[in-house]
Amino acid sequence: MQFIIGSDYTFRAFNRPFKLSAEAYCKALSRLNPYEIDNLRIVYAGDNSSSGYAAGLDLRLFGEFVPGSDSWLSLSVMKSQETINGVKVPLPNDRRYSVALYFTDYFPRIPRMKVNLRGIFADGLPVTMPHSTRDKGYFRTSPYKRVDIGLAYNILPEIDNADGRRRRFINSMWLGVDCFNLFDISNVGSYYWVKTADDVSYAVPNSLTRRMLNVRLTVDF
Repeated sequence: MQFIIGSDYTFRAFNRPFKLSAEAYCKALSRLNPYEIDNLRIVYAGDNSSSGYAAGLDLRLFGEFVPGSDSWLSLSVMKSQETINGVKVPLPNDRRYSVALYFTDYFPRIPRMKVNLRGIFADGLPVTMPHSTRDKGYFRTSPYKRVDIGLAYNILPEIDNADGRRRRFINSMWLGVDCFNLFDISNVGSYYWVKTADDVSYAVPNSLTRRMLNVRLTVDF
């Protein structure tokens, strides 16, 4: 059973159009098949023995901080829980909060060039040891943090400046370069478990991709 309520509110600020979208949801979950995530594997319990719920709120603010260029800011909070063997634990995808930003602006004195900035800060996910379940103990990964920056140049505008007409087949063409994970943050993707002779297990983090450069060509037909 699921309940969702949402609303959009449009307004103007700083002589620019803005829209605030909000959505609240609540899900009652029954006959769940508990599962654990072991690196890239999903290990199911094989029965429908648990129940739980998920509830949250999503907020997103859209706006043209710069004329003709959309930007947004989002905030999400969530609480999810299930009962395994009488113990209340979070669901494997329980990300309690997430904040994301996407901002675009024109490059000074070069109207064909845009700069975009993307950022995200999100809570970590529950993790268990191999061959174990969350009702026996779990911990969370470190928060996910990432900032991307990119430049894009309009090499073929939508309107031909020579005669002021729209192009027939290709609307526009953009050439861009992006730097993903600008600050070279080491985010944890999973854990490699090492067991000692004393039968003590240690979690060694496996990091996601660090800083990376990307070149892209975008064509709108």
